[in-house]
Amino acid sequence: MIINFDQIYEDLKSGVEGVAKQSLQDYLSEAKTAGQAALNNMKVNLLHWAQEAENGALTKEDLEFLLQEESAFEELAALKQAGITEIRIDEFKNAIINTILGTIASFIKI
Repeated sequence: MIINFDQIYEDLKSGVEGVAKQSLQDYLSEAKTAGQAALNNMKVNLLHWAQEAENGALTKEDLEFLLQEESAFEELAALKQAGITEIRIDEFKNAIINTILGTIASFIKI
């Protein structure tokens, strides 16, 4: 089965927007911008990882580890300038990671 990465990516963009609304309502514009920038910067990696997961080369745990180490999340550091604490930024990052894992898992049984 060939994955529809375009659909996965569109769902991820919507998911990141939803996470921003839930976790950083007071900074919605900044959170959406930073979250979308991080997602855009990891798009190539996400495509590769989704393909690897579909082929059975990556487990959900592997994917979670790769996401935790993903340098694209450095985009979220810009949220500090908006006055958001490190703890809330980490919570936002973890919520995005959970959204990515859930979205990919809904398309690919990992």
